[in-house]
Amino acid sequence: MHLILIVTIIGLIYIIQERLYRKYWKRGLHTSLCFNKEFMECGEEAELIEEIENDKTLPLPVFHFKFSVDRALRFSDMENSVVTDYYHRNEVFSIPGHQKIRRTLSFRGYERGHFRVENVTVLVRDFFMSRLFAQSGREDVGIYVFPKKLDTEKITSLMRGRIGEIAARRSMVEDPLSFRGLRDYQTMDPYRSINWKQSARTGQWKVNLYDATQDAEVRILLNLDTDSMIRTDRLLEESISLVSTLSRVYLEKKVRVMVWANGLTEEGNRLQEPGLGAERSHGITIDKYLTVIRKSEGKDAFLTRMDAEVASMERSTLYLVVSPYYKEDLLVRLDRLQAEGASVLCVVPYYNMVGFDPRRPYLTGWEVSEYED
Repeated sequence: MHLILIVTIIGLIYIIQERLYRKYWKRGLHTSLCFNKEFMECGEEAELIEEIENDKTLPLPVFHFKFSVDRALRFSDMENSVVTDYYHRNEVFSIPGHQKIRRTLSFRGYERGHFRVENVTVLVRDFFMSRLFAQSGREDVGIYVFPKKLDTEKITSLMRGRIGEIAARRSMVEDPLSFRGLRDYQTMDPYRSINWKQSARTGQWKVNLYDATQDAEVRILLNLDTDSMIRTDRLLEESISLVSTLSRVYLEKKVRVMVWANGLTEEGNRLQEPGLGAERSHGITIDKYLTVIRKSEGKDAFLTRMDAEVASMERSTLYLVVSPYYKEDLLVRLDRLQAEGASVLCVVPYYNMVGFDPRRPYLTGWEVSEYED
Protein backbone atom coordinates (compact mmCIF):
# COMPACT_ATOMS: atom_id res chain seq x y z
CA MET A 1 0.00 0.00 0.00
CA HIS A 2 2.78 2.44 0.95
CA LEU A 3 4.67 1.57 -2.22
CA ILE A 4 1.61 2.33 -4.35
CA LEU A 5 1.18 5.67 -2.54
CA ILE A 6 4.84 6.60 -3.10
CA VAL A 7 4.65 5.69 -6.77
CA THR A 8 1.43 7.68 -7.13
CA ILE A 9 2.98 10.77 -5.48
CA ILE A 10 6.08 10.53 -7.65
CA GLY A 11 3.88 10.15 -10.70
CA LEU A 12 1.88 13.24 -9.76
CA ILE A 13 5.07 15.23 -9.13
CA TYR A 14 6.43 14.15 -12.50
CA ILE A 15 3.23 15.14 -14.33
CA ILE A 16 3.02 18.50 -12.56
CA GLN A 17 6.65 19.45 -13.11
CA GLU A 18 6.54 18.28 -16.73
CA ARG A 19 3.53 20.51 -17.38
CA LEU A 20 5.16 23.43 -15.56
CA TYR A 21 8.34 23.18 -17.62
CA ARG A 22 6.46 22.70 -20.87
CA LYS A 23 4.43 25.85 -20.21
CA TYR A 24 6.88 28.12 -18.42
CA TRP A 25 10.46 27.13 -19.30
CA LYS A 26 10.89 30.07 -21.75
CA ARG A 27 9.20 32.64 -19.53
CA GLY A 28 11.69 35.15 -18.12
CA LEU A 29 14.58 33.43 -19.90
CA HIS A 30 16.92 35.90 -21.61
CA THR A 31 20.16 35.06 -23.37
CA SER A 32 22.64 37.31 -25.14
CA LEU A 33 26.03 37.14 -26.80
CA CYS A 34 28.14 40.17 -27.63
CA PHE A 35 31.71 41.05 -28.47
CA ASN A 36 33.48 43.61 -26.31
CA LYS A 37 34.51 45.57 -29.43
CA GLU A 38 33.26 46.13 -32.95
CA PHE A 39 36.60 45.53 -34.66
CA MET A 40 40.11 44.32 -33.90
CA GLU A 41 43.49 44.09 -35.57
CA CYS A 42 44.67 40.72 -36.81
CA GLY A 43 46.38 38.89 -33.92
CA GLU A 44 44.81 41.13 -31.28
CA GLU A 45 42.83 39.78 -28.30
CA ALA A 46 39.13 40.37 -27.74
CA GLU A 47 36.28 38.87 -25.70
CA LEU A 48 32.94 37.21 -26.36
CA ILE A 49 30.52 37.83 -23.49
CA GLU A 50 27.68 35.43 -22.63
CA GLU A 51 24.76 36.49 -20.44
CA ILE A 52 21.91 34.19 -19.33
CA GLU A 53 19.10 35.33 -17.05
CA ASN A 54 16.34 33.17 -15.55
CA ASP A 55 13.88 35.79 -14.35
CA LYS A 56 11.25 33.47 -12.86
CA THR A 57 10.86 31.25 -9.78
CA LEU A 58 11.08 27.97 -11.71
CA PRO A 59 14.74 26.81 -11.71
CA LEU A 60 16.47 25.34 -14.75
CA PRO A 61 18.43 22.34 -13.45
CA VAL A 62 20.15 21.57 -16.78
CA PHE A 63 20.57 24.38 -19.29
CA HIS A 64 22.63 24.06 -22.52
CA PHE A 65 23.72 27.18 -24.42
CA LYS A 66 25.15 26.30 -27.84
CA PHE A 67 26.60 28.50 -30.58
CA SER A 68 29.19 28.49 -33.36
CA VAL A 69 31.76 30.98 -34.66
CA ASP A 70 34.37 30.76 -37.39
CA ARG A 71 37.51 28.91 -36.33
CA ALA A 72 39.59 31.92 -37.41
CA LEU A 73 38.69 33.18 -33.93
CA ARG A 74 40.85 31.05 -31.64
CA PHE A 75 39.58 30.82 -28.07
CA SER A 76 41.92 30.31 -25.13
CA ASP A 77 39.39 28.10 -23.29
CA MET A 78 38.70 25.00 -25.39
CA GLU A 79 36.66 23.17 -22.72
CA ASN A 80 33.11 22.25 -23.82
CA SER A 81 34.00 22.91 -27.45
CA VAL A 82 34.56 21.11 -30.74
CA VAL A 83 36.50 22.58 -33.68
CA THR A 84 35.72 21.66 -37.30
CA ASP A 85 35.30 24.39 -39.91
CA TYR A 86 33.69 26.25 -37.02
CA TYR A 87 34.30 26.56 -33.30
CA HIS A 88 31.26 24.91 -31.69
CA ARG A 89 30.62 25.81 -28.05
CA ASN A 90 28.28 23.93 -25.69
CA GLU A 91 27.99 25.63 -22.30
CA VAL A 92 26.15 23.74 -19.53
CA PHE A 93 24.60 25.57 -16.58
CA SER A 94 22.30 24.97 -13.64
CA ILE A 95 20.37 28.19 -13.07
CA PRO A 96 18.20 28.82 -9.97
CA GLY A 97 15.21 31.12 -10.20
CA HIS A 98 15.83 34.88 -10.51
CA GLN A 99 19.52 34.44 -11.28
CA LYS A 100 21.83 35.87 -13.94
CA ILE A 101 25.05 34.27 -15.20
CA ARG A 102 27.78 36.12 -17.10
CA ARG A 103 30.84 34.50 -18.69
CA THR A 104 33.68 36.01 -20.69
CA LEU A 105 35.55 34.01 -23.35
CA SER A 106 38.88 35.39 -24.58
CA PHE A 107 40.03 34.81 -28.15
CA ARG A 108 42.38 36.09 -30.85
CA GLY A 109 41.56 36.71 -34.49
CA TYR A 110 44.15 35.29 -36.87
CA GLU A 111 42.44 35.80 -40.23
CA ARG A 112 40.86 38.79 -41.93
CA GLY A 113 37.08 38.72 -42.05
CA HIS A 114 33.74 39.77 -40.59
CA PHE A 115 32.73 36.93 -38.27
CA ARG A 116 29.28 36.40 -36.80
CA VAL A 117 27.86 34.20 -34.07
CA GLU A 118 25.76 31.45 -35.65
CA ASN A 119 23.62 28.42 -34.77
CA VAL A 120 22.53 29.75 -31.37
CA THR A 121 20.49 27.07 -29.57
CA VAL A 122 19.02 26.83 -26.06
CA LEU A 123 18.25 23.40 -24.54
CA VAL A 124 16.52 22.89 -21.19
CA ARG A 125 15.69 19.66 -19.33
CA ASP A 126 13.14 19.16 -16.58
CA PHE A 127 13.94 17.81 -13.09
CA PHE A 128 13.53 14.20 -14.14
CA MET A 129 15.74 14.69 -17.24
CA SER A 130 12.99 13.02 -19.25
CA ARG A 131 11.90 15.94 -21.42
CA LEU A 132 14.05 18.20 -23.58
CA PHE A 133 12.85 21.68 -24.55
CA ALA A 134 14.72 23.51 -27.33
CA GLN A 135 14.73 26.85 -29.07
CA SER A 136 16.94 28.13 -31.88
CA GLY A 137 17.66 31.76 -32.56
CA ARG A 138 20.05 34.20 -34.20
CA GLU A 139 22.26 36.64 -32.37
CA ASP A 140 22.85 39.67 -34.58
CA VAL A 141 26.42 40.22 -33.42
CA GLY A 142 29.70 40.17 -35.31
CA ILE A 143 33.25 41.44 -35.21
CA TYR A 144 35.63 42.71 -37.89
CA VAL A 145 39.15 41.29 -37.91
CA PHE A 146 41.08 43.84 -39.94
CA PRO A 147 43.77 42.97 -42.49
CA LYS A 148 47.18 42.18 -41.08
CA LYS A 149 49.42 45.23 -40.92
CA LEU A 150 52.82 44.83 -42.58
CA ASP A 151 56.30 45.91 -41.48
CA THR A 152 56.16 49.71 -41.34
CA GLU A 153 59.91 50.01 -41.92
CA LYS A 154 59.57 48.15 -45.22
CA ILE A 155 56.59 50.31 -46.13
CA THR A 156 58.52 53.49 -45.29
CA SER A 157 61.41 52.29 -47.44
CA LEU A 158 59.02 51.49 -50.27
CA MET A 159 57.41 54.93 -50.08
CA ARG A 160 60.58 56.94 -49.50
CA GLY A 161 60.28 60.15 -51.46
CA ARG A 162 56.61 59.66 -52.27
CA ILE A 163 55.29 61.34 -49.12
CA GLY A 164 57.62 64.26 -49.79
CA GLU A 165 56.29 64.42 -53.33
CA ILE A 166 52.75 64.62 -52.01
CA ALA A 167 53.77 67.46 -49.69
CA ALA A 168 55.26 69.35 -52.66
CA ARG A 169 52.13 68.86 -54.76
CA ARG A 170 49.58 70.09 -52.23
CA SER A 171 48.82 73.66 -51.25
CA MET A 172 48.93 74.24 -47.55
CA VAL A 173 46.34 76.86 -46.56
CA GLU A 174 45.30 77.52 -43.00
CA ASP A 175 41.68 76.68 -42.44
CA PRO A 176 40.13 79.16 -39.97
CA LEU A 177 37.39 76.66 -39.13
CA SER A 178 39.85 73.99 -37.91
CA PHE A 179 41.16 75.56 -34.68
CA ARG A 180 43.46 73.13 -32.78
CA GLY A 181 45.07 75.14 -29.97
CA LEU A 182 47.30 78.00 -28.84
CA ARG A 183 51.02 78.69 -28.61
CA ASP A 184 53.27 81.57 -27.58
CA TYR A 185 53.63 84.47 -30.02
CA GLN A 186 56.76 84.59 -32.18
CA THR A 187 58.08 87.62 -34.08
CA MET A 188 57.26 86.14 -37.50
CA ASP A 189 53.59 85.55 -36.60
CA PRO A 190 51.01 87.86 -38.30
CA TYR A 191 48.94 90.06 -36.00
CA ARG A 192 45.72 88.52 -37.28
CA SER A 193 46.70 85.19 -35.65
CA ILE A 194 46.86 86.74 -32.15
CA ASN A 195 44.18 85.54 -29.74
CA TRP A 196 43.54 88.83 -27.92
CA LYS A 197 41.21 87.35 -25.31
CA GLN A 198 43.66 84.63 -24.20
CA SER A 199 46.59 87.08 -24.35
CA ALA A 200 44.81 89.45 -21.97
CA ARG A 201 43.86 86.59 -19.63
CA THR A 202 47.36 85.09 -19.40
CA GLY A 203 49.39 88.29 -19.64
CA GLN A 204 51.41 86.81 -22.54
CA TRP A 205 50.91 87.04 -26.27
CA LYS A 206 49.13 83.92 -27.61
CA VAL A 207 48.42 82.97 -31.21
CA ASN A 208 45.86 80.56 -32.66
CA LEU A 209 46.92 77.30 -34.32
CA TYR A 210 44.91 75.87 -37.20
CA ASP A 211 45.02 72.64 -39.14
CA ALA A 212 46.03 72.90 -42.77
CA THR A 213 43.70 72.37 -45.68
CA GLN A 214 45.26 69.73 -47.90
CA ASP A 215 44.31 69.92 -51.56
CA ALA A 216 46.17 66.80 -52.70
CA GLU A 217 45.21 63.21 -52.19
CA VAL A 218 46.31 59.61 -52.64
CA ARG A 219 44.06 57.32 -54.63
CA ILE A 220 44.90 53.70 -53.82
CA LEU A 221 43.56 51.27 -56.42
CA LEU A 222 43.68 47.55 -55.60
CA ASN A 223 43.51 44.90 -58.33
CA LEU A 224 42.66 41.45 -57.00
CA ASP A 225 43.49 39.60 -60.20
CA THR A 226 46.83 37.86 -60.77
CA ASP A 227 48.57 35.81 -63.44
CA SER A 228 50.13 33.52 -60.86
CA MET A 229 48.74 30.01 -60.39
CA ILE A 230 50.70 29.51 -57.14
CA ARG A 231 48.96 30.27 -53.84
CA THR A 232 46.87 33.07 -55.31
CA ASP A 233 45.05 33.43 -51.99
CA ARG A 234 48.34 34.23 -50.24
CA LEU A 235 49.33 36.75 -52.89
CA LEU A 236 45.99 38.54 -52.80
CA GLU A 237 45.86 38.55 -48.99
CA GLU A 238 49.24 40.28 -48.97
CA SER A 239 47.92 42.81 -51.50
CA ILE A 240 44.99 43.63 -49.21
CA SER A 241 47.36 44.01 -46.24
CA LEU A 242 49.56 46.30 -48.32
CA VAL A 243 46.63 48.61 -49.07
CA SER A 244 45.54 48.63 -45.43
CA THR A 245 49.04 49.49 -44.21
CA LEU A 246 49.69 52.12 -46.90
CA SER A 247 46.40 53.81 -46.06
CA ARG A 248 47.39 54.10 -42.40
CA VAL A 249 50.84 55.50 -43.33
CA TYR A 250 49.32 58.30 -45.39
CA LEU A 251 46.53 59.05 -42.92
CA GLU A 252 49.09 59.45 -40.14
CA LYS A 253 50.65 62.16 -42.34
CA LYS A 254 47.20 63.78 -42.63
CA VAL A 255 47.05 63.11 -46.35
CA ARG A 256 43.60 62.52 -47.83
CA VAL A 257 43.16 58.91 -48.92
CA MET A 258 40.70 57.16 -51.20
CA VAL A 259 40.68 53.36 -51.67
CA TRP A 260 38.94 51.32 -54.36
CA ALA A 261 39.18 47.58 -55.12
CA ASN A 262 37.61 45.30 -57.70
CA GLY A 263 36.46 43.10 -54.85
CA LEU A 264 33.11 41.51 -54.06
CA THR A 265 31.47 40.18 -50.92
CA GLU A 266 30.93 36.47 -50.28
CA GLU A 267 27.48 36.85 -51.85
CA GLY A 268 28.97 38.45 -54.97
CA ASN A 269 27.83 41.99 -54.16
CA ARG A 270 29.85 45.07 -54.99
CA LEU A 271 31.33 46.95 -52.07
CA GLN A 272 30.31 50.44 -51.03
CA GLU A 273 33.35 52.67 -51.50
CA PRO A 274 34.73 54.21 -48.29
CA GLY A 275 35.11 57.65 -49.86
CA LEU A 276 37.82 60.24 -49.27
CA GLY A 277 39.16 61.30 -45.87
CA ALA A 278 42.22 62.42 -43.95
CA GLU A 279 41.16 61.58 -40.39
CA ARG A 280 42.53 58.55 -38.57
CA SER A 281 38.98 57.29 -38.21
CA HIS A 282 38.91 57.03 -42.00
CA GLY A 283 41.43 54.20 -41.64
CA ILE A 284 38.76 52.20 -39.78
CA THR A 285 36.29 52.81 -42.62
CA ILE A 286 38.87 51.63 -45.16
CA ASP A 287 39.74 48.54 -43.12
CA LYS A 288 36.07 47.56 -42.84
CA TYR A 289 35.82 47.89 -46.62
CA LEU A 290 38.88 45.68 -47.16
CA THR A 291 37.84 43.17 -44.49
CA VAL A 292 34.67 41.98 -46.23
CA ILE A 293 36.33 41.32 -49.62
CA ARG A 294 35.98 37.66 -50.57
CA LYS A 295 36.07 37.59 -54.40
CA SER A 296 37.34 39.53 -57.38
CA GLU A 297 35.08 41.22 -59.90
CA GLY A 298 37.74 40.55 -62.52
CA LYS A 299 40.50 42.30 -64.42
CA ASP A 300 38.12 43.99 -66.86
CA ALA A 301 36.34 45.79 -64.01
CA PHE A 302 39.69 47.11 -62.81
CA LEU A 303 40.73 48.31 -66.29
CA THR A 304 37.37 50.05 -66.68
CA ARG A 305 37.99 51.88 -63.40
CA MET A 306 41.48 52.85 -64.59
CA ASP A 307 39.93 54.37 -67.74
CA ALA A 308 37.68 56.47 -65.50
CA GLU A 309 40.68 57.59 -63.42
CA VAL A 310 42.54 58.63 -66.58
CA ALA A 311 39.53 60.62 -67.79
CA SER A 312 39.20 62.53 -64.48
CA MET A 313 42.91 62.74 -63.64
CA GLU A 314 44.12 65.40 -61.16
CA ARG A 315 47.78 66.44 -61.18
CA SER A 316 47.79 66.99 -57.43
CA THR A 317 46.89 63.32 -56.87
CA LEU A 318 49.21 60.35 -56.33
CA TYR A 319 47.80 57.28 -58.08
CA LEU A 320 49.03 54.30 -56.10
CA VAL A 321 48.13 50.99 -57.71
CA VAL A 322 48.60 47.67 -55.88
CA SER A 323 48.33 44.84 -58.38
CA PRO A 324 49.95 41.40 -58.73
CA TYR A 325 48.93 41.70 -62.40
CA TYR A 326 50.99 44.16 -64.48
CA LYS A 327 50.62 43.36 -68.15
CA GLU A 328 50.60 45.95 -70.93
CA ASP A 329 46.84 46.57 -70.88
CA LEU A 330 47.24 47.96 -67.36
CA LEU A 331 50.60 49.66 -67.95
CA VAL A 332 49.38 51.69 -70.94
CA ARG A 333 46.75 53.26 -68.69
CA LEU A 334 49.34 54.09 -66.06
CA ASP A 335 51.54 55.52 -68.83
CA ARG A 336 48.71 57.86 -69.82
CA LEU A 337 48.29 59.06 -66.23
CA GLN A 338 51.99 59.80 -65.97
CA ALA A 339 52.08 61.49 -69.38
CA GLU A 340 49.31 63.85 -68.22
CA GLY A 341 51.45 64.93 -65.26
CA ALA A 342 50.06 62.74 -62.47
CA SER A 343 52.30 61.04 -59.92
CA VAL A 344 52.08 57.26 -60.40
CA LEU A 345 53.38 54.31 -58.41
CA CYS A 346 52.45 50.67 -59.04
CA VAL A 347 53.37 48.16 -56.33
CA VAL A 348 53.50 44.58 -57.62
CA PRO A 349 53.33 41.79 -55.00
CA TYR A 350 55.20 38.76 -56.38
CA TYR A 351 56.76 35.44 -55.40
CA ASN A 352 60.54 35.19 -55.62
CA MET A 353 60.33 32.00 -57.70
CA VAL A 354 58.20 33.84 -60.27
CA GLY A 355 60.28 37.02 -60.30
CA PHE A 356 59.52 40.65 -61.06
CA ASP A 357 60.25 42.70 -64.19
CA PRO A 358 60.53 46.47 -63.43
CA ARG A 359 59.99 47.55 -67.03
CA ARG A 360 58.56 50.95 -66.09
CA PRO A 361 60.10 53.52 -63.71
CA TYR A 362 56.91 53.66 -61.67
CA LEU A 363 56.86 49.88 -61.09
CA THR A 364 58.21 48.57 -57.79
CA GLY A 365 58.11 45.00 -56.52
CA TRP A 366 56.98 43.66 -53.16
CA GLU A 367 58.30 40.16 -52.53
CA VAL A 368 55.82 37.84 -50.84
CA SER A 369 56.59 34.66 -48.95
CA GLU A 370 54.71 31.66 -50.33
CA TYR A 371 53.90 30.59 -46.75
CA GLU A 372 52.44 32.34 -43.74
CA ASP A 373 54.95 34.14 -41.55
